[in-house]
Amino acid sequence: MCFRPADASAGPMKCPECGKPIQMLGGMKIEKCPFCKADFSEYINGTKPMPGAPGAPAAPGAPAAPGAPAAPKAPGQ
Repeated sequence: MCFRPADASAGPMKCPECGKPIQMLGGMKIEKCPFCKADFSEYINGTKPMPGAPGAPAAPGAPAAPGAPAAPKAPGQ
């Protein structure tokens, strides 16, 4: 049986700044890109969104009020 860390099976992670693949080593937390030296702390704590990640869906609008019926026509016209 092969006991690999879960993150190793996902393949290399890409740097959000330069886009180069970064190989994750089992259990090691990478805080900076080894190529462009970008700081990953803003991406990890969620203050900066990952490029290419889908954003939160927009909230649906409030339902409209039903339309009022038209006034009845006068008799004899």
